[in-house]
Amino acid sequence: MESNYTGMDGNWALNGTVSVGNGTLISVDEFLHNALPMHLQALFQDGNSQGPLLTMEDLEKAIEFKRASQELVNDNVLAPDGLFVELLRQQEKTLPRLISATSNTQGSFSSWSFAQGLIVGQVSVVLVLIFFIKFFIFSDSSTKTNPNPAKNSSSTNSLSGLSSESRSFISPHFFTSIMNRKGNEQAESNDDENERSRQIDDILEKTYYNVDTHPAESLDWFNVLIGQTIQQLREEAWKKDNIVYSLNAFIERKAQELPSYLDSIKITELDIGHDFPIFSNCRIQYSPNSNGRKLEAKIDIDLNDRLAVGIETRLLLNYPKPLTASLPINVTVSIIRFQACLTVSLTKAEEFVPTSPESVDEDDNDGYFLMFSFAPEYRMEFETQSLIGARSKLENIPKIGSLVEYQIKKWFVERCVEPRFQFIKLPSVWPRSKNTREGKADVDESEPGRETHY
Repeated sequence: MESNYTGMDGNWALNGTVSVGNGTLISVDEFLHNALPMHLQALFQDGNSQGPLLTMEDLEKAIEFKRASQELVNDNVLAPDGLFVELLRQQEKTLPRLISATSNTQGSFSSWSFAQGLIVGQVSVVLVLIFFIKFFIFSDSSTKTNPNPAKNSSSTNSLSGLSSESRSFISPHFFTSIMNRKGNEQAESNDDENERSRQIDDILEKTYYNVDTHPAESLDWFNVLIGQTIQQLREEAWKKDNIVYSLNAFIERKAQELPSYLDSIKITELDIGHDFPIFSNCRIQYSPNSNGRKLEAKIDIDLNDRLAVGIETRLLLNYPKPLTASLPINVTVSIIRFQACLTVSLTKAEEFVPTSPESVDEDDNDGYFLMFSFAPEYRMEFETQSLIGARSKLENIPKIGSLVEYQIKKWFVERCVEPRFQFIKLPSVWPRSKNTREGKADVDESEPGRETHY
């Protein structure tokens, strides 16, 4: 870039034009307002990553350049050509240094801010860990060893060497009260468990029964009692047909719950067997997960008999209109073999949870209960006979037999197989006057007032 001047009386005067790099002449005003700002912007962009820090010399030259530029604008007079060119060179040298100094200052400031934030974050994490370990871990262990809050705080201070003022922002009574409350509840439960274990051990000792070494019992006497009870039930069922009547009445009450494609169901056959179940291999052992606080009896049961029930109904075809057609069905299901391991124990109402809200009865929560259930490894064999149709009859369809067996086993598992069980409330055995009885007098004996004729 060069400037053109004309001399007058030995002084240089501006002719009003400036020559740019391509040889074009422009006025001084256009140069100051248009070309010079573009040139400065290019220098800012090129000097972002170059040049050393700004020195005092550079600042003085920049101030001098700024003052000279203002004089040129105000007086419309330029210095000689050498001075103007020198000012432009100082401009090119000074501006990149200003930019690099500013960028270096910002970079150092951002690096220091990052390091400062990292240090503060690490210190805060360490303080939180120290607070947690001191007031939760140490306070917990000291509370278990000594429930007294005053002694607990003094012993902690003596061991750690810290004053109680350092944790004055949290009251120690808050944590100690919670731990004491939990400790008291746990102590009461432990006392109850220890009392039950002591009672069980006392019973086993006084009855001379060792759970680990006592051999299994045959239960022959029990089989005789069970046989007499079952025989009495069978006689009542054969003479009065009580079971058949009760089953038919139950089915009639549940008739509304039957699906629309089934007609009413009627009991046609009922066989309660002729043999008796055999109980054997009885052994007493501790209940699982009871920690020696509960006993249970394991008994093997084997029943080889025929328990049968026969029903008849009709399969209704309700399309295209109700009762379009019907298909008679007769089914007889027999259980011919049953083997399982029976578990029997005495328990209280608070030791188990009901499976449905309907089974909850507040009056039955007192006293003892006889609980029984069967092991999942049971064996149940069926014999199913089916007859479908009125004229052309189909006999013993396997699909019907498998469907009936599945429903019976499902009903049995949901009620009597572990972890489910049945319980029976034991009556009070305390002697009462209303339960007192005596034998009848012999009818053959002579009654008073009756005359005997010879």
